[in-house]
Amino acid sequence: MRYLLRKSVIGSVPEIDITEAQYLEFQHAWKVLKDSLGIEETYEMLLSNYADLEREMHDATLSHMIHSGPGYSDFFQIKLSLNMRLVNVLTAARLYIDQLPHYVRNCLPHDESINNSIKMLFSKEYDGCFEYRFMEALRNYVQHRGTPVHWTSLPGGWTSFEENGELEFSLNMGSLRSVLQEDNDFKKSVLKEMDEKVDLKAATRCYIECISRVHCAARRMIAESSKVARALIEKAHKQYSEAYDGNLVGLSACAWSDEEDDITEISSVPLMLDWDDIRLRLIERNGEMVNLRKRYVTGRNVK
Repeated sequence: MRYLLRKSVIGSVPEIDITEAQYLEFQHAWKVLKDSLGIEETYEMLLSNYADLEREMHDATLSHMIHSGPGYSDFFQIKLSLNMRLVNVLTAARLYIDQLPHYVRNCLPHDESINNSIKMLFSKEYDGCFEYRFMEALRNYVQHRGTPVHWTSLPGGWTSFEENGELEFSLNMGSLRSVLQEDNDFKKSVLKEMDEKVDLKAATRCYIECISRVHCAARRMIAESSKVARALIEKAHKQYSEAYDGNLVGLSACAWSDEEDDITEISSVPLMLDWDDIRLRLIERNGEMVNLRKRYVTGRNVK
């Protein structure tokens, strides 16, 4: 077997021999970066679905502000749209929670305690936040029984009766304890904690904030492994550039059969970093959601 660096293209290009051990290192580095990106992709999916929910709430509020008061059919459509968006958030959260241990374990294959470490991160959020416990129970309810949004309202009023007062519009949505308790499988301990109504805007923001803390902790766990993996591939770029002054598109680590009558490629590892650049941009863009429960978007002038 022959191992080498070369561009996977038709034509004559330089070939640099490497050892089997180096080839296996490239395989591992590629897997680490692939799974590191997977962590960021699933988190981005969650945040995108959460952003869609917030936009849906603002779109409904704006429509109420500029059109005549909503009738029953309008409220039905608003509730339906909010349910769709919130179900997407809950589904994306389940996907993230299920996949995170797999991705982190692949980045740290020699850490036998990693599954327990990830489990402890989620357990800490579960134990410390009612909204997290509620949203987890609500997701299970949505998967097996019903929809999450049971009531909506579109309140409005003057911020002040002074000359500089503004007419403010908002949207509220929530889950009802009376509806959830009809499901015998809804978690009883969570029901006991609930008020008659749970504000789903606040609960969702708290839930995303909790998952954000877990995500940033997982990032820190794999940071060194990802850094080492990227540095290894960057070193291969530098090494190949010394023999080839063109672009490095298609650069791979290859394993070739060296039989005289059968010289074929057995396997290869792509050594490009464009896709890993996306991971770095996602890390930069999606920081920890600190105090998300206290944030909201407003149309008022803010000084």
